[in-house]
Amino acid sequence: MAKLTETEYLKQQKGRLHIANFLAAMNYHDDDLQTTIKIMHKKLLEIQQRESSAVINKPQTVRKIIFKFGGSKTVLHKHDDIEKDSRNASRSETLMCKRQKKSEEGVMDFIKSVGGSEAEFVIEKRLTVSDVTPNQGRLLIPVLQLKNRKGFLTADEETMMGNKEDVSVWVFDPERHKSTLNLAKWRMSKECYVLKTNWNHVVKTNGFKEEMVIQVLSFRVDHQLCFLLDRVA
Repeated sequence: MAKLTETEYLKQQKGRLHIANFLAAMNYHDDDLQTTIKIMHKKLLEIQQRESSAVINKPQTVRKIIFKFGGSKTVLHKHDDIEKDSRNASRSETLMCKRQKKSEEGVMDFIKSVGGSEAEFVIEKRLTVSDVTPNQGRLLIPVLQLKNRKGFLTADEETMMGNKEDVSVWVFDPERHKSTLNLAKWRMSKECYVLKTNWNHVVKTNGFKEEMVIQVLSFRVDHQLCFLLDRVA
């Protein structure tokens, strides 16, 4: 091993002094150069491994967002950047609220345009197989699912239903085409209102399918009972 010059020796001693002070802070003592090097190498390796493990095992922040719109529900999951999620969620909710408000305003504007009044929300329904099957030819509206439990019939119409008579109604589909249908009340396992007669035409014209969701509103033009159908996006 080559002999160190005085300058090199002093530099080594100064370096060892710095290392010794560092190790002393961790309760290590610099009694031997080779031991010191091994200890330093091991300590630095442990620090590096801890930092690598912290990066790999860093838990991700999971964000869960639920939107409800028109009876349908949508769930979104997002990782990391929670601030970005919040901003995006806020924008989406604002956009949906604007669309819903615009849709509601459009419905009310249409009802007013045909001279309608006394608008009532009747039901939001996911269409079943029987609702769109031609040989059934009717839309069931379960009484227990009505949004307004007071109903939408006049006393005279209630009397007609009680006598098993149909009530002639106007139905405006999502395209705002008017059809004349009959409204009846059936006492099955559960009491239901039934829109029938020309219902198949409404289904075919609008392409109604099983699992589609529609909203039904009632209103009156003078004394004529009317219904408006709207698709839920």
